[in-house]
Amino acid sequence: MKKFLSIFAAALMLASCGQDDKKDPQEQEGKKTPDIQMIIPQKIPVNSTNVTFENNQGSNVLQMEEGKPLDLSQLQAGNVTVGDHVASQIDSIRNMAEQGDAKFQYAYGVCYEKGWGVEQDMKEAMAWYNKAAEQNNGPAFNSLGNLYRTGTGVKADPKKAVEFYQKGAVEKDSQSMLNLGNCYFYGMGVGKDENAAVSWWKAAADQGNAYAMAQMGDCYYFGLGVEKDLSKAVEYYTPAIEKNISSALYRLGILYYTGEGVDKDQAYAELLMRKARDAGMKEAQDFLDKYFKK
Repeated sequence: MKKFLSIFAAALMLASCGQDDKKDPQEQEGKKTPDIQMIIPQKIPVNSTNVTFENNQGSNVLQMEEGKPLDLSQLQAGNVTVGDHVASQIDSIRNMAEQGDAKFQYAYGVCYEKGWGVEQDMKEAMAWYNKAAEQNNGPAFNSLGNLYRTGTGVKADPKKAVEFYQKGAVEKDSQSMLNLGNCYFYGMGVGKDENAAVSWWKAAADQGNAYAMAQMGDCYYFGLGVEKDLSKAVEYYTPAIEKNISSALYRLGILYYTGEGVDKDQAYAELLMRKARDAGMKEAQDFLDKYFKK
């Protein structure tokens, strides 16, 4: 068997927009804490391509023959992007796809969608996604849903996108579950149903999807579809920050700063805010400037 290096699940997410929802200042140490802006996303990220290969044990990486996965930090240490790494494996991916392996058919579709190792071609991407979907490959259903939702390479059709997300959810694909929840939340291609949205987000979080964990954290943080519970928000944000999800880092930083839902630790709050800033959360830099100026 050829040795295929594992590929970190790369989620290429749409940037979240935000609007301010100012909370009453909190009493701390005999004085009021300055206003802290709570950012409620107007759009939850719904577009994700997972470069994911599953082994027989269900791990979301393609293992090397000796069973040692290569994580993203190893790629970064060698100045190799995910796309470059996939491109270096294109012959093997093509060979396995042509032999009918659904996981690699999906991966080959990603290559055509992104132009990794082949010329970008959305028709070819659709064709390979469909081949994988015919074998009930969950990530392929998700990718097809994304294309129909965004109208990429095909006429936009929200209802058809929902159908594909539903099929992916049946196959326990966590990104399909997350996106299906988003569709219910926004009423895209399906009737708006906040309870159904939260149910699917939770299902995705239970599968270990970091973005879903962050989203469930937001639900408990703001009381969206559930009773507000900052301790529960902390429970969901904590594993999400291990995947460097900027919104989770930011809001968890706020909670550690104020001591709500968790023991107050402003040094750790500053660390989280710096990580959130480095992950692209503009509001985190504003927070640092306001509360941690030396």
